[in-house]
Amino acid sequence: MKDEYIRFGDIREYCSRIDRVSICQLENLRYENFERIGQVPERYNEMYLYGFGVIDSEFREEGVLHLKTCIEFMLSKRPRSEIEQDDEEETP
Repeated sequence: MKDEYIRFGDIREYCSRIDRVSICQLENLRYENFERIGQVPERYNEMYLYGFGVIDSEFREEGVLHLKTCIEFMLSKRPRSEIEQDDEEETP
């Protein structure tokens, strides 16, 4: 599976429908939080999965921010192997 790339759209249907989701973009480390996977815009479907895990992130409840546990997906516009290759080339 080393040469295969996983896009977010490939795994979306396997994600829990009831858990909170955070999408973080590797290129700028910006994130968006969603109450459930169905709210995540389709524009993320073509992005490559860099990693995932469980974190605490900010969610608004009745106008107040609270830290809530969620599944975070780190996504990138480029496959992980390309990013790692660039990092190796930059290392002296």
